[in-house]
Amino acid sequence: MKVALFTDSDVFAGTERHMLDLALGLRAAGVDVQLACPVPSALAARAAGLPILRIQKRGPLDYPAVRTLAGLLRNGSVDLLHAHNGRTALVAAVAVTLAGRGRVVATQHFLDPGHLSRRGVKALASRIGHRWVNGRMSRFIAISQAVRTAMLARGQGTVESISVVPNGMPSVDRARLPAPETIRAELGIDPGAVLIVSVARLELEKSLEVLIAAMSEIAAAEPSAVCIIVGDGSQKLALQARIAALGRESRIKLIGFRSDALAVMNAADLFVLPSQHEPFGLVLIEAMSLGKPVIATGAGGPLEIVVNGETGLLVAPAAVGEMGRALLALVRDAALRGRMGAAGGARFLAKFTLDRMVRATLEAYGKALAS
Repeated sequence: MKVALFTDSDVFAGTERHMLDLALGLRAAGVDVQLACPVPSALAARAAGLPILRIQKRGPLDYPAVRTLAGLLRNGSVDLLHAHNGRTALVAAVAVTLAGRGRVVATQHFLDPGHLSRRGVKALASRIGHRWVNGRMSRFIAISQAVRTAMLARGQGTVESISVVPNGMPSVDRARLPAPETIRAELGIDPGAVLIVSVARLELEKSLEVLIAAMSEIAAAEPSAVCIIVGDGSQKLALQARIAALGRESRIKLIGFRSDALAVMNAADLFVLPSQHEPFGLVLIEAMSLGKPVIATGAGGPLEIVVNGETGLLVAPAAVGEMGRALLALVRDAALRGRMGAAGGARFLAKFTLDRMVRATLEAYGKALAS
């Protein structure tokens, strides 16, 4: 089986991290796999020896990419294109149609793709285009049951054509990470502090203002609690201003993007993801793999990851009071944090490893090639 994992993205976020892990896992399973992506790009830079097919982003329909992929399909260099966003699904669909051979699998990473916000003539054209593309997919993959439900509700795929394949990741060798004490000292965190960490893009949909407000509310009751937020984005200045207005700069810190985010998470006592809703929530399984209890909102993917009261706590979206009570419960009870962290680690190993994701993806590929 010859597979090309295809994206035109030039950033490195959850989708690209997923693609890299999947490519490495497929290679280990004996699949002839390559990454079709822009060069230079953050994904290509992290390719770890994987073959790279240079696909640059050019216009709404990338004709050079279509020609390149169609040629590879015709000569048998690629059997299956695995697309990871709407633009690449379109390019892959056109390439397969022109080549007259090959299959396309498309992974849906979002609950509400961007094209759903279009209005008027653009919305009509988008619906027609997506209907054509969807009709040429041999298989869809949804990263969670929540995403599958949303796809079915808008008519993207059928019950029979969508495979649910939860994200997975390699187990983290914690011995290779810096000691938690080292990271805490670097960040200026007192050894006796209860460290709360969140890793997220600083964007509106991540609802980090809810975590900030909840932390401010519990600050007087729990002077040992400190919150670190790792990430960057368009809301950075607004969030900084909010923290300053609350007078909580010493207790809530934005430390920007960190390439060693896992090391910061490993230094934490608990992990929080306050998003309004998440299609999956890859950082939750990262935290669980590190044995950390988690707090997340009970909407979308986190409902399928976190066992409420066992591996962590689920709170209602945008509920500052609930978030504050959940924080207090875990900040004040080290034994509970330990039990939940251990349970989360066990759930990660049972449900969210890279091997499980690769096996499920190969099953979806087999159904696509047999169609």
